[in-house]
Amino acid sequence: MWKVGVFVFAVIFVPSAFGGVCTTNGPLGMITGVIQDWQISASSVYPQEWDRGCHEKYARIYLPNKLGWCAKYKSSSEWLQVDLGVAARVTGVLTQGRGDGTEWVTSFMVSYSMDAFHWNYVTDSYGNQRVFEGNTDSFSVKHSYLDRPLIARFIKFHTVHWHRHPSLRVEVMGCQLCKEAIGLPPYGKISSSSARQARKKSSCQPEDGNIFSQKAWCAKGQNDKQWLQVDVGPPTLVTGVLTKGRADTRRKHWVERFRVSYSNDTRLWYFYKDADHLDPKSRWLWSPPFNTTSSHLIPDKYSEEGLLFGGNSDKNTQRTHFLNSPFVARFVRFHPVEWHGKISMRVGLLGCPFTGRCSQGFMRVNEDTPCVENLAFKKESWINNKRHYKRHIRNQLQAGHASRAVDGNLDLTFTSCTILDNLYGDNPVWTVDLGTKQAVAGIIIYTWQGDSPDGTPISGGIQSYPVQGHVQERKEGTSFREYMKNLDKLVIYVDEKLKDDDETYASGNMCNYVSSLNNALFARKIHMQCIRRHEGRYVLIEAWGVPNSWSRLFSAVLCEVQVYS
Repeated sequence: MWKVGVFVFAVIFVPSAFGGVCTTNGPLGMITGVIQDWQISASSVYPQEWDRGCHEKYARIYLPNKLGWCAKYKSSSEWLQVDLGVAARVTGVLTQGRGDGTEWVTSFMVSYSMDAFHWNYVTDSYGNQRVFEGNTDSFSVKHSYLDRPLIARFIKFHTVHWHRHPSLRVEVMGCQLCKEAIGLPPYGKISSSSARQARKKSSCQPEDGNIFSQKAWCAKGQNDKQWLQVDVGPPTLVTGVLTKGRADTRRKHWVERFRVSYSNDTRLWYFYKDADHLDPKSRWLWSPPFNTTSSHLIPDKYSEEGLLFGGNSDKNTQRTHFLNSPFVARFVRFHPVEWHGKISMRVGLLGCPFTGRCSQGFMRVNEDTPCVENLAFKKESWINNKRHYKRHIRNQLQAGHASRAVDGNLDLTFTSCTILDNLYGDNPVWTVDLGTKQAVAGIIIYTWQGDSPDGTPISGGIQSYPVQGHVQERKEGTSFREYMKNLDKLVIYVDEKLKDDDETYASGNMCNYVSSLNNALFARKIHMQCIRRHEGRYVLIEAWGVPNSWSRLFSAVLCEVQVYS
């Protein structure tokens, strides 16, 4: 049911997204070359042995004169088709003759489709098939507006009348979402089932498997149990997959056929299948053959495990598959089934980059970067060594409970924060267990900025406030911030194992630290990038007080702690 639900959502999502997000309008790829040659097809082509300037791949506006698509027959049943790859909001078309002074199309019709099987014609205000006025010479470019924008992946130009011969060059105008590269480093994370050990990790690592790399991922095992996985971050719409072979050796290694699966949690996986898998009829797709860039009809390969995608036939040519059934997922896996030499590949994804507010479990390092996983989100945490953990569970309704720093709540009021103070030791330590060994690149701490626990000034009498299950008194005129001012430093560590006694933690795996110099320690948001990337299961924050202070009591208020890789 979930698989069907995802497909339905994807089909609905793409058109509805254009209205609120798609604000630009321009050429969709025939001029720029974003639309590749294999995405252009036709009912027929004038034989090249008769005229070498006639070919579907020449059906692009502004190519040199005498190049263009020329139909084989002088017939009103001829057509030229453009596959936009993913759905687009189409607002108009450009047409041009062949540029030879004699051949152009004077009138034409346009039809459109989402799947290349179910077609509709553009109609006029009377509901009839609209006949567009075409060109009046062989060289000028004619822009024809649509009365109403339409949503389509495939656009077909039908010749109606022509001068001398039906010859045409075209462009489609509009706006297109969900055709951008997603899951790229450093924000997208790549992992694998296994990896061959190259010298000093110079190649063959999972991160070498991204589509722009000049190396490749190389599987350690040579069997159909291997996979390469891309974590794109917050689940988003995936509309296409890209593959290449291994580029950094003289050996000829690439994957010839593969399957694709996807998941949101790495536990429940779905193999990609087109919607037409539910139909008993056979299905054909426009797709490039292995050894050329021209369009060619080949059948899809079906199996119980999912659609079998055609891979590569050399090391460097990029193979692109646009998905007929886009899906929403966070994790996408490539499963090699057949390969040349040894399993080696580079992969990429096309889709909709995630925008808007980060969902739970994700964070932005700064306001303009993509959402990345918050490794600390709702993980087990405690203050000082774990012997005190049960005490903090008992006091979880009181201020200072350790887990409030990893609950995903950016509410910076005092009661939503964790208090780290030196009531139990000279250098208190707050610890979060990431669950498994992780590569940690940095940490962000959101701090409390109020003047008192309830955010109001302190005046008169003896005040009290709960700290880690105790009631701490303070004298008249003394605000909670005074105790924060006795804080001198926060030191961040990343370790694989914990020390038995963490009262003064001091580890060799220090990530970074922030001090009270120029009040850096008291900023609302403290960002510390590790001096070098550390791998470990535990992230620890150790607090240090100001030396030789008149009061030894100090406190740090951690409202939210975020960890990223």
